[in-house]
Amino acid sequence: MNESGINVREFPSTDSSVVARLPYRSTVGLRCKVRAQVVDGNDVWYLLRDRAGWVAARYVDNTGNVRLCKDVAAGGEGAAAEGDTAG
Repeated sequence: MNESGINVREFPSTDSSVVARLPYRSTVGLRCKVRAQVVDGNDVWYLLRDRAGWVAARYVDNTGNVRLCKDVAAGGEGAAAEGDTAG
């Protein structure tokens, strides 16, 4: 894991623009996940709950169940469970 933090991307790809940076060991809510570009053997990307942006799951320590993005869209904006966080 990179102790300088991780990039938050506009889309789930390392070719996408960096829109923010999360500090190392920060805790954030996760809205949903998709399978996209493989990063170091992991093809899962998480959409952040509180801001528009994606992080590669390779660099996330997930502490809950995160739904697929298609399930969240069908269930509405708040469909992700309250405990879905990463740190």
